[in-house]
Amino acid sequence: MERQIQGFMDAVENDEVHHFNATAKQADFYADPDAVLAPLAAFMREQITADQLAQATLTLSDAEVSVRLEMSVINLPMQDSKTIGKIMDVGQTAPINIYAVIETDAINVSGLRIDALAPATTYLEQAATADQSLHDWVLLQIDKLKTAAENAAQTDQLATTAKQPAKKAATKKATTKKTAAKKTTAKKAPAKKRTTRKAPAKKATTTKTTTPKK
Repeated sequence: MERQIQGFMDAVENDEVHHFNATAKQADFYADPDAVLAPLAAFMREQITADQLAQATLTLSDAEVSVRLEMSVINLPMQDSKTIGKIMDVGQTAPINIYAVIETDAINVSGLRIDALAPATTYLEQAATADQSLHDWVLLQIDKLKTAAENAAQTDQLATTAKQPAKKAATKKATTKKTAAKKTTAKKAPAKKRTTRKAPAKKATTTKTTTPKK
């Protein structure tokens, strides 16, 4: 299966592409990705047989993650097909390949990862080998997503802990209230002023001596 570069770009631009969409929960995808992606792989093989350009998308209903299988002439997602003309000679003919694409902010800085699985003809004729390649690729991406989620959880926990004020130790110290020993300051009785009472001055008694009259 092959296409002229310009013809491929025009077909994508005009959406002359057969689409298949499916949804699944993240837990189911993580538990058995092969089963979840099997309908996508089957659809792509049907389109290869019909010589039709195609894209199959799985969207996780409870996470911002999408996984796609799509056809292209270069290692670029279909949505960037306009860029192909800057890289390849649009007059040339190139084989169509099947690419696996994952889109989510957690996968890398760009939020997208795309890798070639096999040429379309090989994907159809050597299905077991192609499916194994998809299996290995998906497990690697799931591992990255789990690691990213764990790191994010740890970061959030550290941030939350940093915001909380340091908790005081729950065990109260048995504080035996020391009754402050009152300083018994023996009040000094005010020093009595020794008042030496002056003995009252004795009145000088003048005894009149009366001389008897003769």
